[in-house]
Order: sequence, then C-alpha cells, then structure tokens
Amino acid sequence: MKTVIYNVVREPLLHFLLLGTILYLIYSALQPQTQQKQRNTLQQSRSISITKEELSLAQKEYEVLLGKQLDANMLKALEKELYQKKVLLKAAEALKLTQNDPTIEKIVLQKMYAILNAKENQTEPSELELEAFYKEHLKDYSKKKSLSLFTVHFDKLSKEQAKSFSKLLQNSDPRDLNLTEQNLSTELLNKKFGNYFTQQLLFAPKGAWLDAIPSKNGFEFVYIQDYTTTQPYPFEDVEERVYRDFTKARQKKDLDRELKRLYQLYPKNKE
Repeated sequence: MKTVIYNVVREPLLHFLLLGTILYLIYSALQPQTQQKQRNTLQQSRSISITKEELSLAQKEYEVLLGKQLDANMLKALEKELYQKKVLLKAAEALKLTQNDPTIEKIVLQKMYAILNAKENQTEPSELELEAFYKEHLKDYSKKKSLSLFTVHFDKLSKEQAKSFSKLLQNSDPRDLNLTEQNLSTELLNKKFGNYFTQQLLFAPKGAWLDAIPSKNGFEFVYIQDYTTTQPYPFEDVEERVYRDFTKARQKKDLDRELKRLYQLYPKNKE
C-alpha cells in the first residue's frame, strides 16, 4: 500500500494537476480585483483643463489661417472645439491609441470621429420611416418663399480655410456671435448673393451651419433660422433628399449622445 501511495505521489502528472489547481485558485481570487480595477479606471472621471497659452496658440493659428481676427464670441467657440478634441484624445489614450505625438494625435482624432460616426449598427431606413420623417419635416420639403438667416462673409477662401472655419462654427450659436439676422425673399436673395447661392438655400435645412457657399461677392457661411413656404414637394420628388437628411440626422443624434457621454466622463475644469 505504501508503495502504491509512494508511486502516486511521485507521478509527474499529479504534480502538474496540483500546480494547475493552485494557479487556478490564485487566478480566480485575483481576477475579480483586476476586473474591478479596470472598470474603475474606465469609469473614473478625469477633469480637463485648457490653459490660456493653449487657447492663445490655437487663436493665432486660426487667425493666420483665416487672415482675420477672432472676436470674443468666436474664441468661445474655439475653446469648445479644443475641449472636444481633448476629450476625444483622453478617450483615445484610454484605448491605448495615442502616444502623445502631434502627428499621431491628429490621426487619432480623425479615427475617433470615425468611430463615433460608425454606421455598422445602423440599419437602412424603411419606406415608412422615410415617409414619417418627410411628414414630420414637411416644411423642409416645401417651396421656400422667404428666409431668415445669418451669414459670415469671406472675400476669398481656400479649401483648408473653409474646412477649419466650418468646424469652428459647429460649436457656436449665431445668436452668440453678434451677427445680424436677415429676412429676405428669394428674389432679394438672388439679387444680393446671386442665383447659384439662392438655389443652394432652396433645398438647405434650417437650424445648422452650412458649409461655405460661393456668392457673387465671395463666400458665405449660412445659418438658416427659419423660412416661409408655399406648397410642399411630393414625397416621390424629394425622396432622395429625405433619405440623406434622415441618415444625417440619425448620425448627428448618435454622435451627440456619444459626445455627451464622453463629456460626463471627462468634465472640463472650471476656472
């Protein structure tokens, strides 16, 4: 009997099983702590500061690019843009995507926007959804008679300038920029800005800054506050526009929700 026990104790397979069991028990005891630590790290709020030097440097870069000074209201919009970038970079750091390198950070910012704008989980809208969206926004698909709008004018504008300033405007409300609201009929719009400009506004949505539109005097960034209309276009005539607007609105809603979640995770320091 002793010999059998002795042989069993000396069996290498038994040693292996015992060692495996010990390691498994140790791993099981430590794993919940590790997972909890990871969860705490991901959920821990990290406040974000924007220094005066950072804001000043960004202001100079924009002013050199645009060839004009930013007023106090545009500086607020610029600060919002810097905060958004820092939030996305902090989230990217948590995902181990950045190495504090300016070139990598630029690429990572583009990647983070792409991630937030991802459409993998979005299904194609049905005909019923499009028709419901059309009816809900019927005024947007009606013939415009007059428009109430805000404009920011540039005599000249490169593609890089247009892209940068358009992004900056997305963080601003036209009422906060001391802009003059204009109420113009389509005839007056055509006379003041030109036919091409007017045609672009006839099918543009309200409540958002539009990309730069060429006018007969240069380029205009436009925010349509409201408009009056006559009869609506038939759904069949504008279905393609309805589809584009529907998907864009859904994407913006998803992006705003994700940014709100990140803003809560990375709050801005109050100075």
